[in-house]
Amino acid sequence: MPWPLQSECDAFYGNPRNSRDPSRASPKWESENLVRVKPPFVVYYEGKPVRAGMLVHEKVADSLMKVFTAIWKKSGESQAKVDAWGISNYAGAYNFRMMRGSSRLSMHSWGCALDFDPDRNGMGDTTPHFAEVPEVVAAFEAEGWVWGGRWSGKSCDGMHFQAARPK
Repeated sequence: MPWPLQSECDAFYGNPRNSRDPSRASPKWESENLVRVKPPFVVYYEGKPVRAGMLVHEKVADSLMKVFTAIWKKSGESQAKVDAWGISNYAGAYNFRMMRGSSRLSMHSWGCALDFDPDRNGMGDTTPHFAEVPEVVAAFEAEGWVWGGRWSGKSCDGMHFQAARPK
């Protein structure tokens, strides 16, 4: 799937902004575009299992399931291994908000970005843990997702995977 450029997200994913107050999400857009994806392994948010699945845009759902299935197979279907890799430590997906330090919407605002294992993949950390877990990065990149761990300097965001190309 050729994902859109970040600048083309409105055209590809739809405009998530509320028409009356663009600083807020559109409930209509949310109900028409967001779905839940549940991986074949257990994921945790703040130490608690995520039972309902992760909220993402419907256009990324099938691709994301392929990513999770590939990771699960590469782990030998081992929950202990996905836990050690950090991919079960979920830190969020859909979240209508601005990019840090910007007036532009975050990729999370379209439900096309997910974060995992923030303690070992912090923003600005140029040696993120996922660099040591090629199975995870390769599964996302095989589906055309962009890994923020490849960004340089303070922009490096090793916890972040998005279905949108930079620029």
